[in-house]
Amino acid sequence: MEEDVPQCGYCQSGQIMSAVALLSKKPKPTDADIDDAMSGNICRCGTYQRIRKAIHRAASMQTGKAKSAA
Repeated sequence: MEEDVPQCGYCQSGQIMSAVALLSKKPKPTDADIDDAMSGNICRCGTYQRIRKAIHRAASMQTGKAKSAA
């Protein structure tokens, strides 16, 4: 929500599932990793740049939690 990704909701569940799968495999994905993982999801609103930014934010939040738990 901080990146204003949700718009119409058409793709949201698929985007979330793909992002979670990506982050479970690659905790620090590159832009290319994100683009590749998300390529099967069509966003009618065109928020692809914001989706990428939100995934980077989620990755950094996960990394921060992992560091604080250690």
